[in-house]
Amino acid sequence: MKKNLRIASAAAAALLAVAPVAASTVSTVFAADLPTTVTPGTSSPAGVTTDLGLKVSASNVGALVDGDAVTKLSPVISSTVGAPQLNGKTKVYRLADVTIPETGNPTVKDKDADGKAVVPVDKLEKNVDYVIFSDNVSISGLNKDGKYTINGETKTADAYGNITGINLVSTKFQVADTTKEGAPYVQDKDGKIATSGSVDLDDVKNVADLVKLIGTEYKPASTAGTTKDNPNSATAEFPTLEQDVRDALKTAGVTIKSDGSFDKPAAPFTINVKVTTTNGKSTTFAVKANPSSKTGGATFPQISWTLKGQSTSVTPVSGNQTVDSLDSLAGGEDVNYVPVNGAVNTNAIKALFTATVSEKDKTKLDVTVDASKVNTKVAGKYPVVVSATNADKKTTNVTFLLTVGAKGATYKTVQSDGDIPVYKIDGNTVTDSKTVVKNGDQIAIFGEPIKIGDKTYARINSADSDLYVESKYVDGSFKPADKVAKKVMHNAYIYDKDHKRVGTKTVAAYTNINVLGAVTKLADGTLAYQIDDNQYVLADNIDGTVRTLTHNAYVYKTSTKRADRRVLRKGAKVTTYGAPYTFKNGKAYYRIGGPAKQYVKVANF
Repeated sequence: MKKNLRIASAAAAALLAVAPVAASTVSTVFAADLPTTVTPGTSSPAGVTTDLGLKVSASNVGALVDGDAVTKLSPVISSTVGAPQLNGKTKVYRLADVTIPETGNPTVKDKDADGKAVVPVDKLEKNVDYVIFSDNVSISGLNKDGKYTINGETKTADAYGNITGINLVSTKFQVADTTKEGAPYVQDKDGKIATSGSVDLDDVKNVADLVKLIGTEYKPASTAGTTKDNPNSATAEFPTLEQDVRDALKTAGVTIKSDGSFDKPAAPFTINVKVTTTNGKSTTFAVKANPSSKTGGATFPQISWTLKGQSTSVTPVSGNQTVDSLDSLAGGEDVNYVPVNGAVNTNAIKALFTATVSEKDKTKLDVTVDASKVNTKVAGKYPVVVSATNADKKTTNVTFLLTVGAKGATYKTVQSDGDIPVYKIDGNTVTDSKTVVKNGDQIAIFGEPIKIGDKTYARINSADSDLYVESKYVDGSFKPADKVAKKVMHNAYIYDKDHKRVGTKTVAAYTNINVLGAVTKLADGTLAYQIDDNQYVLADNIDGTVRTLTHNAYVYKTSTKRADRRVLRKGAKVTTYGAPYTFKNGKAYYRIGGPAKQYVKVANF
C-alpha cells in the first residue's frame, strides 16, 4: 500500500516537522515512496518575489554503505518560506536517469542509456551517483497571488495561496565505499591542518555568503591523499554545509529571514560542520563565527620584527599571524633553542618584537609572551604566542614554534586521545617519569625503537636519554578516535579520569560538543565521554537513562505549570537526563527533553 502525505495547514506542517512520518509500504520490485519529513519555513513578505529555497535532501546519506536499501534514507523537504505539503512521492533514481534543467522542473527520463524503462532504485551501490526525487510537491500558506522563485523560475500562488505541480531533486550523492582508504579532516586555505576554524561576519549578509566563506577558508581532505596521488583514496566533502549553518544560526537564536539574510548576533557562535569521506567515515569541524573581525586590520595593534641580516623591520602585521620559526628573525636563533630542563627566556623573546596601538596610531604598545604550552622536560617544538592588545580590546597574536633541545633533531607529531606518559627505562624496568606529552606536540625522537614485553618505545630528548614514549603514538600506527558531535541535555560539570572536578566551568544544556570516541569509564566506573585531554562529561548528561514510570505522569515546565497536555502512562519507558532538579515546591524532577523545558516528577518512576 502506498501512502500520500498531505498537510492541511501551516500548523499541521509544524507538527510534522517534529513528529515522525508513518512509513510507507515499499515495493519488492523497486523502491517505492520514501516516508519524507516536511520542514516548514517562515511566512512570505508581500509585494516581492521571494525565493522559496525549496529542496529535498537527506542528512544521513553519509551513513549508508554499498548494498543498503534506499529505505534507510531519511528524506526531508524543506523551505525557507511557507509550509510545504507533499502530495506526491519521493524516490531515488540514478543521476543519469534524471534530467535537471538550469531552470524549471527536473524530470525522470523514460528510458535509460541502454534503452530500458527507467524505474526507481531499491538498493544502493557504490560508485554510482544518485539523487532523491520528489514529484508533484505543493505548497500552501503563501500570499494570495504572491510571486515566488522555485527551481529558478518565478511562479505565482493562486487565490488560496497555493503553488502545485513542483518537482524537486537533491544534489547528487554516493553511498560509502568501505574499500576506500582514509579518514576526513580539514585543511585551511594554505593547505595546513585545521583542528578548528573561525570566520568573521563583517561582509556576510545571508546564509549563502556564510556557506561560501566557510568553503573558501577551509577545505575537506582525506588522510589517504587525493585520488590523483592515491586512486584508492576516499574523497572528502562537507555534505551538509548549508544545513549545518542554518542549524547553528537557529541554535544561536538568530532568525533567518525569507531571503536567507539574518541580523548578526551580539556574540560569537559555533557552527559544527560535518566532514565525511566516501568510505563512510565522518567527523565534525567546529567553526567559530565572529560578529565582527577578529583577524586584524588597521584598527588592530600592529606587531613588527626584523629579519636576520636586515636593518629595518618587516611590514607590521595585525590579527592572528604565524611565524614558522624564530631562526629567521634577527637575534632569534639565540632564544629559539631551549635546553632540556632549561627555562624559556620570555624577556629575550619580547625584545624581538615591537608593537603600536594601530596602523594610524604609532604609540608603542607592550607585547606579552605566552609560553605556557612549552614542555621544557621533553625535547620538541612548542607554540609560543606574542600578543598586543589596545584600548579597544583588539588583540594581535603572532604564533611561532619554540624548540626545546638541540638543533637538527628529528621531530614526530604525537597522535593520541589524551595525555601520553613519558617513561624512564633502566634495563628492562619501565617506570612512569610523571611527565606527559600531549596530542599534537612535536617531540624529538632519537635512534631505533626498543621492545620490552609486548610494547615498543621510542627514545626522546637525546641520543643517550633514558626517557621514552610508546612508539605507537609517534610512528603513525595509533589512530585517534574520531570526534563525534553530541548534544548535552543537562548542565554538565567537567571531570578528570579520577572523577574529580576540573575547574568551575560547566557545559550548558543543549550545547553541541565534540566527544572523542565511544563512551568510556572513569576510575570509579562512572560512564563518561572524553572531550579533551583528561577532561570528561558524564554520559548520563548526554545519552540519559531509560526509566520506567510506575504512575501516570504529567510533563511540567515549572513547579506549577505543565509543559503540554500530555499524560505519560504507567509502564512507559522515558529517557531522563542527569541528576534531578529540585523545584521551589521542594519536589524533585528529572529533565526529559528539550530545548523547551520538560520535566517529570522523580516520584513517578
